[in-house]
Amino acid sequence: MTSPNSRCSGPILVRKYGGSSLADVERIGEVARDIRRARDQGYRIVVVVSAMGRTTDELADLAARTNPAPPRRELDMLLSVGERITMSLLSMALAHEGCPAISYTGSQCGIITDDSHNDARILEVRGDRVRESLAEGYTVVVAGFQGVSRQREITTLGRGGSDTTAVALAAALGAVRCEILKDVDGVMSADPRIVPEARLHRKLGWDDMSQIASSGCGVVHIRAVEYAEVHQVPLTVRSSFHDGPGTAIGASGTTPHTTDSPAADEAPAAGPCQREDRYRPLVMNVDTNITRLRMTTDDEKLGRHWRDLILDCLDPACTVAEWLDSGEGFRWEVLAKRNALDGLREALGPAPDPAVGMMIWQDDLACISLAGGRPDSWLEVQRHVSDLLDGFDCPGWRMRADGSALRILISGDLSPGLPEQLHAALLPD
Repeated sequence: MTSPNSRCSGPILVRKYGGSSLADVERIGEVARDIRRARDQGYRIVVVVSAMGRTTDELADLAARTNPAPPRRELDMLLSVGERITMSLLSMALAHEGCPAISYTGSQCGIITDDSHNDARILEVRGDRVRESLAEGYTVVVAGFQGVSRQREITTLGRGGSDTTAVALAAALGAVRCEILKDVDGVMSADPRIVPEARLHRKLGWDDMSQIASSGCGVVHIRAVEYAEVHQVPLTVRSSFHDGPGTAIGASGTTPHTTDSPAADEAPAAGPCQREDRYRPLVMNVDTNITRLRMTTDDEKLGRHWRDLILDCLDPACTVAEWLDSGEGFRWEVLAKRNALDGLREALGPAPDPAVGMMIWQDDLACISLAGGRPDSWLEVQRHVSDLLDGFDCPGWRMRADGSALRILISGDLSPGLPEQLHAALLPD
């Protein structure tokens, strides 16, 4: 075992472990042993950690009970604690495994952000202390999700920000790759708990992954994917609970395929296909307990008032989809988990006079999102989807397309078997 005082010159590997992978002391011990094995293979390891389990949610709830609208600066001070707890415990566990380790906060390792509390963007990664510690033989454990502004204020990066921390560090350190380890096998065609036939994508291009992430798939944060593409950082998304290969995400030319697809050089020649078969999305997400809010007004002053309330009350990371039409008037629509809109509902109060504007709330919706594989015509897809839904009890369903993502909104509970049927009909084999 390399001692902390000796020089180490192996390739750098950055790993990010999610909160469910670090949910308790036993899991932290498992992760420490996993990291030690990678170190024994000759890698210099940088580990980025999320808060344990639901710690971030518990801290946010504690803040809300103290003050329903807490100051954003103080909220960042509170929320950044979760990752610091994890980094310290994991460093202790690594030391127990005979793997010298040192922990750093985002500010200590030089992650410089803008000054947008609760939703900051990374501007620069200095990483000098990380490089020094790696050269001295330490495994470095970094608190994800946080940084420091040039005004020396602690900031957080928003939900999923630890992914971005890991990718940014990998880019700055010249790592061979960045591994995102979670409680899933990789990027799946659907949630296997909902669609047992869901398949693992073994390879995806950055562009495909960007489309998947922007549709609401929570496996990798969209900013992390965008950062990886700009800085050419190879990604691997895999499980922290076993040694499966996961999903490799790389150059845009990479051909996406799933585990049961033939190899590219064995693919059958393309035959004739129906027009509706030209739409082949990559991923399907299913969200329930969704609320839809639509707001419209031609009153410029009211539109600005609504906009400011929305920005103050709504966490963008909690939205499923959002549409804005702004010009002569204000037209905004959002889909979000119902509890994510509670504060906004209270702040907005009753609907205005219909002569001035409209505020329409619709609760108890299910949203099926399909990402990637933009078709020739969304009208053709609408006809195909309509035919598929005819056999299910889906009153009042509606479809909304934006970019390469398709949303199917259904009132009430989903009919049994509907997600599986849509997956079988629309997603590639």
